[in-house]
Amino acid sequence: MLTVEQTVSGTVTTTGASFGFPGLLVLRVCDGHITHVRDYMDGLRVAHTLGRLPAVVDSLAGDKD
Repeated sequence: MLTVEQTVSGTVTTTGASFGFPGLLVLRVCDGHITHVRDYMDGLRVAHTLGRLPAVVDSLAGDKD
């Protein structure tokens, strides 16, 4: 098993804003082949950067009626 701390960086094409998200990548390798991958990131930071945080909060709040 291989665990890697990484930073994924890029640019939001709709706004031109640059971003960098820290994350953790977990790989399992068997006989030289990747057999399993898990990629952990800060989903709230991603939603905020993409301008989608209010929609995520609304979704998590659910219907209050």
